[in-house]
Amino acid sequence: MKVISVKFAPWDNEYYFLPEDKNGNEFNDIKVGNQVLVETAVGSDIASVIKIQNKEENIITSSEKKDNKKFDYVDKRGDALDIKPIIRLANEKDLEVLKKNNLNNHKILRESRRFVKKYELNMKLTDLHVSYDDVMLVIAFIADGRVDFRELVKTLSKKYRKKIRLYQLGVRDEARICGDICDCGQVLCCKRFLSRLESITTGFARDQQVSHRGLDKLSGVCGRLKCCLAYEESTYKEKLVGLPQLGDTLKTKEGEGIVMDINPLQRKVKIRLRENRNIVEIQY
Repeated sequence: MKVISVKFAPWDNEYYFLPEDKNGNEFNDIKVGNQVLVETAVGSDIASVIKIQNKEENIITSSEKKDNKKFDYVDKRGDALDIKPIIRLANEKDLEVLKKNNLNNHKILRESRRFVKKYELNMKLTDLHVSYDDVMLVIAFIADGRVDFRELVKTLSKKYRKKIRLYQLGVRDEARICGDICDCGQVLCCKRFLSRLESITTGFARDQQVSHRGLDKLSGVCGRLKCCLAYEESTYKEKLVGLPQLGDTLKTKEGEGIVMDINPLQRKVKIRLRENRNIVEIQY
């Protein structure tokens, strides 16, 4: 049994749906990149298929109860999932309706920013999405912390006669939306293929012996540590097992010394001897 992951906007969360209609008829021709019409808790909308996977990969069949509601699926993190079937593959008429609903997005965004300024809110509106049924208006924004935008929501709801949902992004999400070229010469990974932004810590740089390069070299255009630091982290973690840390004192055949350099991939350690300041290399 397969499950599809979809997004209603590039910056939105992933949502799970079954590639079948309400009668259980499967859509075997669904591919990544297809647009599908789905029913959500707030209405109908069109989403892009970003992943097709077997249910067993990330989803487990289970009778899970949450808030007095039964769920047939949970993900591997234990979160209950309410996986519903899609309505159908979106046709040209559906896509034309969605396009028409979103024609004035730039104007709405511009006007909404004026209201943000009026209410003196410390937030930056970056993008928006109007649903297929023209009922829901989702606005993405960036802010350093929590923002009390209740008055803004009331004003926007009254002006545009739609349900308003404000979706907070991080600075990394903004880079993913806008896109850019990293110093490796490639389009940003988050723009090209990363569907989820993992947490990157300075420990990754220490493990990979690149922390000496400084934050300027290790940070991406978003100002945060580069996502690519995570690509080889598991390998470095594995290679570091059993190796001493920088600054540790070790005894060798030549005498006692301090660890001054570690090469995890080759599993070699350089030690400066206390007695004569010579450097010796040990293979682990």
